[in-house]
Amino acid sequence: MGGLAALAVMVAGDVRGQAGLIKPGVNNTITLSAYADNWCTIFINGKMVATDSIDFLPHNQISVKILPEYPMTIAVLAKDNADPATGLEYGTQIGDGGFILKLGDGTVTSATWKAKNFFKGPLNSDTRNPVVQHTPIPANWFAKDFDDSAWAFATEYTAARVGPDGDYVANDFTNAKFIWTDDLNLDNTVIFRTTVQKPANYVKTWNTTPNLDVSALPAEIGGTTTVLTNAGAVGELINLSTRAQVGTGDGVLIPGLVVGGATAKRVLVRAVGPTLATFGVTGVLADPTLTVFSGSTTIASNDNWQDAAGSSLVAIAAAGAGAFALPAGSKDSALVLTLAPGAYTLRVAGVGGTTGVALVEVYTLP
Repeated sequence: MGGLAALAVMVAGDVRGQAGLIKPGVNNTITLSAYADNWCTIFINGKMVATDSIDFLPHNQISVKILPEYPMTIAVLAKDNADPATGLEYGTQIGDGGFILKLGDGTVTSATWKAKNFFKGPLNSDTRNPVVQHTPIPANWFAKDFDDSAWAFATEYTAARVGPDGDYVANDFTNAKFIWTDDLNLDNTVIFRTTVQKPANYVKTWNTTPNLDVSALPAEIGGTTTVLTNAGAVGELINLSTRAQVGTGDGVLIPGLVVGGATAKRVLVRAVGPTLATFGVTGVLADPTLTVFSGSTTIASNDNWQDAAGSSLVAIAAAGAGAFALPAGSKDSALVLTLAPGAYTLRVAGVGGTTGVALVEVYTLP
């Protein structure tokens, strides 16, 4: 009887009757399916679990396996394909958005989710003289303890209204609703949030925690000094961040970095000026430019991160590296580069000889 009782406990999946460490298996995972018009990145309990790898077009359905940990906070940044300066797509058109998600535990998008817009335009649907409104995206919008209590609830839309295409599979989203804010046409950057409690019949069947702790990644790479880790005799740059006053002439900000080892390193480089004001910094550099040099040779430069062709890569890289998001249309500068081993110089200056406080950051990327 004792053996049969023990077997019954094992089948029920109750770890209280088992000795030792029990690891999760593939059978403990559930499928996350999501589709956005046009792009999204998804966080669960503060960790990025999925990002659309195709920049805006074509529309792309994401399906990944996740290991649920309840209560489960889901946070999604979704973007419509809109010019940050005009809010228009393809030059003259007003686009529309839409997002839908379903988890294997039955969680679906609906009007119970919170939704807030951070980029609206063209205001009043004026395509002849387009004006846009950008709201800074708050820090840690993806965190479990972020306060979204003042946000409005999402609005549900029919699939016919959103018009999904690409590789959208309707059967993957049974009972889920397309959601957005109350303005499907003019709201272009939207964050959704919800918290899911464990299902009534759910029993956690493992009792281990990972030795690989990726939850601390934002803190580990978000410091204000260069951090080195030694693998044998090779040092690898993890993060560099420094804040200083940017002047003119010889007073511009010129930090340097060295990529060691024998292989190239993919990095995110940012010069943040106006967005610092959202963190209470005064006297910020209103419009920084960023130039990367190898010796006297210019490797790359940027003024206004979303004006560049790789702006979506910058947003994805920042989310993956744990860096705070740059608001759509901000005049901060950023680049995603692949740097060969060697010494580099970063030059940060103000457009038109302007001055102010700026933050220079370098993050290593996978």
